[in-house]
Amino acid sequence: MSDSAEDTRPSPGAQDDIPVDDLIRLTREFTRRITNQDRQRLALDLRASGHQRSIQTAAPIPLQQFFSGEIDLDSELADRFLHAPLMAHVRFTARPGAPLRHQATAVFSCQDDSMLMSIDAPPAQGQDASLEITFSLLSALALRFRLSPLLETDRRRWLDLMRRESGIAFLWTRERWEAPYVIFVVREGFARVYAFSPHGFEAAARMTPDMVQVMVNWLGSLWFPDVQAERDTAPQRPSPDWERPPASPRRAPPAHPDAPEDQWDDDGSEPPSDNLEW
Repeated sequence: MSDSAEDTRPSPGAQDDIPVDDLIRLTREFTRRITNQDRQRLALDLRASGHQRSIQTAAPIPLQQFFSGEIDLDSELADRFLHAPLMAHVRFTARPGAPLRHQATAVFSCQDDSMLMSIDAPPAQGQDASLEITFSLLSALALRFRLSPLLETDRRRWLDLMRRESGIAFLWTRERWEAPYVIFVVREGFARVYAFSPHGFEAAARMTPDMVQVMVNWLGSLWFPDVQAERDTAPQRPSPDWERPPASPRRAPPAHPDAPEDQWDDDGSEPPSDNLEW
């Protein structure tokens, strides 16, 4: 090749030249696409459990609006729980991996321990398991949400969804919104946790990426110890390009739940083709 030939290969720092506005737009498009996929998947789950018709009349209004494509559930819940505490520490009542006799407990806490989120996991009974998630405020008030029974297929899917960098994952029983349920919204590894009870009380918290990974691996080791052991010993595989969010330049602020919410809001409505027909 001649020295005068033009080298069209991108330089290592080429992505740093992408305008911030374009990166935000690409990130929004990526997030919206993942959310649409999650909504379609949840619609299939509701059809399988026989709730495709009752959701239009019996489900909470935000869920009705989400499944019909009227609202961005992420933004709606983030605005409702604007100052949810950030869980950045965890401790266990029993060492992970130790034989389980009664139940295992993980206690997540914010920086000053004013807010705790504890997860109690009794041993699985056959194909079913249960969780009890408790939000404690200032050691004076606690809200408890019991999820039982959690089917094996639902637990496996939820663990897989929670290992993504971005997406919405529902953890609920076959009774859906008629029993306590939890919504996890993951953005850039950070997660927002929203717990709801049919009795009218709600709770919320945020989790750092390392706390999300700890929680998922811990529950995976309790529910599916053989699969978790294989996962821990298997070499790490890079995610395919379609699973990766757009790369951000070093000068751009990180787009995650601790950043201003307008990074994730979109003034335009979603395409009509994404709306669901029941």
